[in-house]
Amino acid sequence: MSLGPTFPGTLGPVNSVPPLTPKPPGLGLRSLSLVLPGVRRISAQVEPYTEWWSDQNQTAITGSGPLLAVIGDSTAIGIGATAPDNGYIGVLRNALAERDGEPWRVINMAQSGARAADGLERQLPVIEELHSLATPPTLTICVIGTNDVVWSKETALLRRQLKELLARLPEGTLVGPVAGGSPRARSANRAVRGGASEHGHSVIELWQEPGPPPTQRIAPDRFHPNDLGHLLMARPFARHLGAPEPR
Repeated sequence: MSLGPTFPGTLGPVNSVPPLTPKPPGLGLRSLSLVLPGVRRISAQVEPYTEWWSDQNQTAITGSGPLLAVIGDSTAIGIGATAPDNGYIGVLRNALAERDGEPWRVINMAQSGARAADGLERQLPVIEELHSLATPPTLTICVIGTNDVVWSKETALLRRQLKELLARLPEGTLVGPVAGGSPRARSANRAVRGGASEHGHSVIELWQEPGPPPTQRIAPDRFHPNDLGHLLMARPFARHLGAPEPR
């Protein structure tokens, strides 16, 4: 007798999701961790924050109530913030709960170090499976690609991967541009905006929120957002969704 659909990489019915595992850090990040205490300190968050969200996912899949599904990288699991639920996804979840007067569940498939290929090959299949269920996620968010821009010189491949990802995401997904203003980032973001327009998604400008200067929004590794940075990332999502502005 069938127990129902299964997720990729699991053996059981849809009462669990694949555990989250961070990608091994690349040579550049390992080298920086050896000489920069701030990088070493923030890198130490990766394993516990990943484990925290993995546990949250297992609780969420068997719960009830509105569900947020997430594709992303280290920012989506809160790296740089003082706790995983102080990341922008956790902050947004609280704003949605305040708006609706009931808790929101989150299935966060984000992975520290994830690139667009990881979003396509590892994270998206789980999100697609969720959307095939009788009660699909209420909302899907996808923000990925910044690691490609930072750690790779390939642009054409990144654009193709982002276009494919956007074509397969459920209609109405909230997507975010990659961070940065380099020519490669701008090229990637043209693919993001074009794909979002073509497939009925909304682009959320999460990197342009007014407020204190960047030096006050950045964690000690000088790369990830700190608590304030994550809060400012959550605000444009909350505004778009009619939720109270996170403070």
